[in-house]
Amino acid sequence: MTVKYTDRKGLLNSRLKRLCDRRMKYALSRFQPRIQSIELSVEDLNGPRGGIDKSCRLRIVHEQGLVIVNQKHADLAACISRIADKAARVLARTVSRSLRFKRERFSGPDPNMT
Repeated sequence: MTVKYTDRKGLLNSRLKRLCDRRMKYALSRFQPRIQSIELSVEDLNGPRGGIDKSCRLRIVHEQGLVIVNQKHADLAACISRIADKAARVLARTVSRSLRFKRERFSGPDPNMT
């Protein structure tokens, strides 16, 4: 499972990338056969002013479609951890819905029921 990073302001260093790889692998490992690609975008919204301004956006393409998860936090490491957990919950819900509502098409009345 490889994560593609988009970092416009140089926020992700090698330690944060290793954290991201480890958290994504741990949180999303049960969905690995279903996942086609993962992209993480990181941004500092306020610049040097501080506050809750680190934003992460995770884009996961899987066999049922596309999942986009957003998270904001003051600390980028906490933001990455939270977005990994949130993505696992969203994927679990999406997969369970698709399995629960798989229906066959109606092809007309049964010819044996006359």
